[in-house]
Amino acid sequence: MSRQIRAGLIALLALAMLYWGINFLKGKNIFSSQTLVYSIYQKVDGLTPARPVTINGFQVGQVNRIYFHPNKDGSLVVEMSLNTDFTIPKSSIARINSTSLMGDKSIELILGQDYSNLLSEGDTLGSEIMLSLTEEVNRQVLPLKQKAESLIGSIDTAITLVTSFLNEQTRNNFIATFTSVRKSFETLEHTTKEIDLLITDNRVNLTSLIANITSISNGLKENETELSAIIANAESISDTIAKAKIGETLRSLNTALAQTEEIFTKVNNGTGSAGKLINDPQLYDDMADAAEQLKLLLLDVKYNPNRYIHFSVFGNSKEYDKEEMDKISTEEFKD
Repeated sequence: MSRQIRAGLIALLALAMLYWGINFLKGKNIFSSQTLVYSIYQKVDGLTPARPVTINGFQVGQVNRIYFHPNKDGSLVVEMSLNTDFTIPKSSIARINSTSLMGDKSIELILGQDYSNLLSEGDTLGSEIMLSLTEEVNRQVLPLKQKAESLIGSIDTAITLVTSFLNEQTRNNFIATFTSVRKSFETLEHTTKEIDLLITDNRVNLTSLIANITSISNGLKENETELSAIIANAESISDTIAKAKIGETLRSLNTALAQTEEIFTKVNNGTGSAGKLINDPQLYDDMADAAEQLKLLLLDVKYNPNRYIHFSVFGNSKEYDKEEMDKISTEEFKD
């Protein structure tokens, strides 16, 4: 083989080795199949090409390139090349993760559950961005920061109140309040002593009063049966009164009283026979005269019966007609 051919072969081999080395350094394996897939993000948080794509921490590909979406809405398209034969569902999510405290980024594939539709060349995965360590710390520290700010505000308010409380007028008022409280306690103590003395002086009376109350209580307990009977009778009387229709009885009584009052009013006014009999003096006098005449008539009949009863042993008496009877009656009354 000539020297030129050997030099050409060496140059080609060097170029191939260089190409392989560059791709190796980028994480590409030129001897394995590559599957290109995409994902769209609103921001990539420092993600760069050649960063690894992993599943459960195992690298299955890398980021090829990042470019703006053609629709010019500011979103970013991340192109990923996968070099694994592992079946990946199309419903999987490409999540940007932080891999170190320095902010290095990578993409982790969160596998979906729908294995009936698998990922293929040119598909677009769902996107998600995991909070960085700094962002996570800020999110955790934010409530503490808010509470600290609120606490500092409360402390500032308390200091302001204490400062205003410690002025001369407030101190004087505070001292006066404690003085009043002390006097109140002294008064209460004095009152307590007086009550104690009063109870001591009247211990005998209190003992007698308690004994009387106990005796009354015992008496009530001993006569519980009689009291129950009395209460039962009272309840029976109450039920009887409730059923007696007192309202109707009172209304009937009122009606009767009104009618009686009306009768007495008519009598006093001389209305009717009874009123005339009571209020007419002439009628009274005539009745008195009639009674006197009747008395005299009865006496005359008693002592002079022959004037009124005529009989004959030897025959019927003479029959008198009406005119003769009127004449005899007139003569008798004249006598």
